[in-house]
Amino acid sequence: MDQPTMRITGNFLKPGTRLADWPRPMTLAVLSAVWILFWSSLGPAVPPALGQPRKAEAERSKTEMAKAEVIVGKEVIRVDVADTPSLQSKGLGGRKRLAPNAGMLFVYTEKGRHAFWMRGMFIPIDIIWLDNRRVVHIERDVPPPPPGTPESKLTTYASPSPANLVLELAAGRARELGLKVGSQVTFRFNVP
Repeated sequence: MDQPTMRITGNFLKPGTRLADWPRPMTLAVLSAVWILFWSSLGPAVPPALGQPRKAEAERSKTEMAKAEVIVGKEVIRVDVADTPSLQSKGLGGRKRLAPNAGMLFVYTEKGRHAFWMRGMFIPIDIIWLDNRRVVHIERDVPPPPPGTPESKLTTYASPSPANLVLELAAGRARELGLKVGSQVTFRFNVP
């Protein structure tokens, strides 16, 4: 006896048709698409090894930064978190000073050779690239550019190794903290 075959027609799209009335392959495809759309709508998150997901840019004003703590040995450094393109573009630009236990942490959703320049900077800094918790490169005592330097003449600094985090501290702090390539740091995100 021949098995009945099922033809998928446009009837399952009629208004009032219940999901249970749809052909099984179509139901699975629709549910899978909804699942994928739901998870992709949540946006990228901070890598799981680093802590809780970041707030989306739309949830904060363009100038508001999340706070975090970077722990190096027994030292706790309070940092602003630059986790959106607009916050990363501004960085520490415009600041006239940076306390010894303060800094900025740039959080990226993908590892890469993230390059930095000193546009709008008035203070020297240390730039530390991290692959999750491990230091992969350090640029020490990076000076601010001379006043009036055109953007085309600004030096760029990048890590030779991929990184997903970049920590900026006051110049000399990396040395004082004993940071070197291979050093490990820990983080606490979403601190008040």
